Amino acid sequence: MKLTDSEKRMRGGAEGKVVAEAMDYIIQFGEAFNAPRLVDISYCHYPAEMGIYYGDIEDLVRYAKRGAKVRVPTTTSTLCADLEKPSITGIPAKLARLQAEVEPAHRSMGILETYTCTPQLLGFVPPFGSYIASVESSAIIYFNSVLGARTNRGGLFTRFSAVTGKYPLMGYLLPENRYGTHLFKVMIPPERLKTYDAWCALGFIIGKIVGSDIPVIQLPKANRQQLTTDNSSILQRTDFLIGFGAALATSGSVTLFHIPGVTPEARTVKEAFKDGKVPKDAYEIREKDLDDVYNQVNNIEPGAEIDFVTLGCPHYNLAQIEYVARKLAGRRVRKDVRFWICTNRMTRKQAEYSGYIKTIESAGAKVVADTCPVESHMRQSTCREYGLKVPNVRNMVTDSVKMVRYVKDLIGCNTALADTDRCIESALKGRLVEHE
Repeated sequence: MKLTDSEKRMRGGAEGKVVAEAMDYIIQFGEAFNAPRLVDISYCHYPAEMGIYYGDIEDLVRYAKRGAKVRVPTTTSTLCADLEKPSITGIPAKLARLQAEVEPAHRSMGILETYTCTPQLLGFVPPFGSYIASVESSAIIYFNSVLGARTNRGGLFTRFSAVTGKYPLMGYLLPENRYGTHLFKVMIPPERLKTYDAWCALGFIIGKIVGSDIPVIQLPKANRQQLTTDNSSILQRTDFLIGFGAALATSGSVTLFHIPGVTPEARTVKEAFKDGKVPKDAYEIREKDLDDVYNQVNNIEPGAEIDFVTLGCPHYNLAQIEYVARKLAGRRVRKDVRFWICTNRMTRKQAEYSGYIKTIESAGAKVVADTCPVESHMRQSTCREYGLKVPNVRNMVTDSVKMVRYVKDLIGCNTALADTDRCIESALKGRLVEHE
């Protein structure tokens, strides 16, 4: 690998042992994939370092004590606890205390304590074409596809990129690896794609087909308008694209998608494919395919009792919280139903200023920050370790197909995917309500 003089000095220890070690890891990582050189990154979304993984926090604390410092703006992904209000989720105190050790460690390293899967909603928007390093599949696919920044799926090596400000030039950082591989024609009426859960279901279908490749989604004009100008709502556009991308990354391992006319990297279908060679065969996605997703993930019958409703996967923004608050105003969640609206701590603070938290809590629901059910202590393995009931949840209703997919495996509960209004009404009645 060709290194600059500055990079050679960093590897040689001119900036300390921690930086030298991190440079060595990054270089070895790049050489394993034949990367020709390193590039400078402009931003990093850092691993959560959660208490539910054995040794994760202890390793972080040791690393921070060695004097590690990040070189670029660095945010952090979700945790297993709400560090500001740990009791709100019922987490065992011992696990909450362990998880809380990340805050001083991250602070000493210069890492921003955002603890969210949607840092882009907090204003961390890397420029088009810039190189970044990121964890969290839903954030990665959004950075690549909607913002046009360039990142691979990060893991532990993201730590070393944050400390060095470097990443090997490879994978999705290279323009030749960002062309589409499959064409999907969406033949669904716009009235069927007017809710968050429907866009999630659409992403789930396509991700399942395309696996780890790059889908190009051709939308009719009316559907494109839903992502651009419909209702003149930029927030709604963001919501749908976040949910859609998260689903692609869940049923498949999609890192990048193109929607010509919506996402910035390919203005036309032809531009999305290398040398303009559009595949002759295209997958057509119809209403029946959406129905199949609901049939696949739903195993709670309408009318059946439920004990958990969760919204905010990925983390909800302020407009979504406001919507839930308006729906809950003056009403009451059934006392035996846990109702979580998950977000980041900054958005929750803003929601407090706006009065939404008071309304939501008066109804018996909770706005949970830093974490979500799938990352929490409710995982079956964690329940066993801390002597909690397994499974901790029996029947969960949510508007996120990503949440449905992961809680089935990790929490082991029954699930239902429903639109946001139906989720809220189900929480109020304590049973899965019928479609209106």
